[in-house]
Amino acid sequence: MAIQSRYARLPVSAKLLSPLLLAFLSLWTVGTLGFGYFARNNLEQMGRREIVDLASMLQETLKQRQESLRVKARSVSENNDVITAVIKGDRPLLLRTVLPIQAGFKLDLIRIVDADGQVLVSSQLGAIRQARLQDGSVNRAARTGLELPGVLLAENWAPASMIGLISIKSSQKILAGLVAGLAMDDTALQSLRGDTSIHLVAFDGEKVTAATLPLNRDRSWQFPQPDGLPTKIGIAGEAYLIKTIKLQGFDGATLKIAVLHSAKDIEEAQQRLWFVVGSFGLLGSVLIAVVTIGGFRLTQALSHRIQRLTKATQELARGNLAIAIPVDSQDEVGLLAEGFKSMAEQLMARDLQLNQQVQQLESTLEELHRTQSQMVHNEKMSALGQMVAGIAHEINNPVSFIYGNLSHLNDHIHDLLRLLDAYQKHYPNPSPSLQYDLDDVDLNFLQEDLTKILKSMKIGTSRIRDIVVSLRSFSRLDHSEFKAVDIHEGIDNTLMILEHRLQAQPERPTIEVVRQYGELPLVECYAGQLNQVFMNLLSNAIDALEESNEGRSFQDIVDQPNRISIKTTKTKKQWVQIAIADNGTGIPEKARSRLFDPFFTTKPVGKGTGLGLSISYQVVKEKHGGKLWYNSTRGKGTKFVIEIPIERTQPINT
Repeated sequence: MAIQSRYARLPVSAKLLSPLLLAFLSLWTVGTLGFGYFARNNLEQMGRREIVDLASMLQETLKQRQESLRVKARSVSENNDVITAVIKGDRPLLLRTVLPIQAGFKLDLIRIVDADGQVLVSSQLGAIRQARLQDGSVNRAARTGLELPGVLLAENWAPASMIGLISIKSSQKILAGLVAGLAMDDTALQSLRGDTSIHLVAFDGEKVTAATLPLNRDRSWQFPQPDGLPTKIGIAGEAYLIKTIKLQGFDGATLKIAVLHSAKDIEEAQQRLWFVVGSFGLLGSVLIAVVTIGGFRLTQALSHRIQRLTKATQELARGNLAIAIPVDSQDEVGLLAEGFKSMAEQLMARDLQLNQQVQQLESTLEELHRTQSQMVHNEKMSALGQMVAGIAHEINNPVSFIYGNLSHLNDHIHDLLRLLDAYQKHYPNPSPSLQYDLDDVDLNFLQEDLTKILKSMKIGTSRIRDIVVSLRSFSRLDHSEFKAVDIHEGIDNTLMILEHRLQAQPERPTIEVVRQYGELPLVECYAGQLNQVFMNLLSNAIDALEESNEGRSFQDIVDQPNRISIKTTKTKKQWVQIAIADNGTGIPEKARSRLFDPFFTTKPVGKGTGLGLSISYQVVKEKHGGKLWYNSTRGKGTKFVIEIPIERTQPINT
């Protein structure tokens, strides 16, 4: 009744304005409160999406760590010293070999299990030095030689390990399995966290095994499962948004890591939001619209910044480490963006460093293969040169004796024939018995054939002497140093040695050799090595011609004969050029890019080693500072060109 009487005494203007004001204030209050709740929920959703993106980034980082661990494990498994020690079964030697590699690669675990399941070497360092590992299934998998990523758990709540399994192989079989691992301890989690504001907790069941923030590890913790949504958790009086990820092993072992991001910023933002809402009620109806619009725009700006940051973190989670993360302020969101930017730069630097290390390892492995092939070839050529020189020497002595006595034998036989002719002139009528013997041996045929035999023996011994000289010149055991030689002599000696392959065969006529020798001075070179280049190129040309003859008739080859052309010229820049061409079928397109690679060959198994052109390229380019190149046309043939300088002030040492 009192209220009604007071209302009745109010002026009409007040009665008119009061309902409007109450309606406006009611709408404003409802709108303000609704806006407050909407903004709070939006901030919480942003925080949840952000923690999901962080968890995705961490998942991707762990995969990169697994890939890096796989590369390290492969490097250890392909180490020749490790393979040798495993083959010998020498555990002390294997331990001495593996420990420096483990230290160099900063591995916390390295283990080698042979095919019988026996552990040859097991070294645990760091946080898992004294840990009892649950390694039964890992050892069984290692002995099979499978290449797998995995997780190795430990007993008594010791840190788990991220591992990689790979086989150690010889050229014939799998020798053993290698297990390489990194302990996911506090230091490893701190490395993953970097300078960001997040925290990481690794746990097994309800027990914490590693963390980047101080936790009571004696108590039980209830962390959400990896498949669950982000939730809030209170630790040491502070609220955190938490999302759990997992790293699954091949045997079902799972490494679980909780990603925690402080919810303090969001709570403070919510508190500031409610303070602003309360201030709006005190400012009055005049400032309501301005403050509401300003607050809405402020919320939009913050939301836009968080959205940009969210998009940038999503790009990082997808592996785009080059994404530019904008840092346009120094507030909480700006500091968070700065943290993400720093983490992205560190990830990019580590990714670049890993790529450089992989490229360096690949380059070192390639150089090792090339050096190994060169050493094998040098040993073979040295042994072959010594054998050829020995054979040439042994053949040369009896042949020289025969060749030197043929002239005396020829003189003696002519004297006997002259004496016999004189005897016939003085005694034209021999006795019947002597005449019978003369008719029986056919003296006239004997005189004529004896002369032919002597001539054939002289030609044969001369041919043997020429071959011996060519063999000695080709091996060049007395010319292994860098000196001036006649290039044409080396080519001719090589052709002399290959003459048996150039001669006519039942399936083809003689291969024609066209020599177009220019006026060349003496060339400073390693004669023996350059002769080997001529041998490789001419042998390949003969092989190409024989391959081109497949399916052709003898008459067809006669009409279009096999031909090898050798042309030598002196260029204007004081170099010599030797071109060796054949009219075979040419080099296939798919083989041209790998023609000079070691161990690459297009010939059948057992006919080629794949080292001829590779070593020829090294001899010409590295030993003589020259060039070796080719032109090939399918169906018309191939031409290889050697270019080397005539003189070299400082020859390259072998």
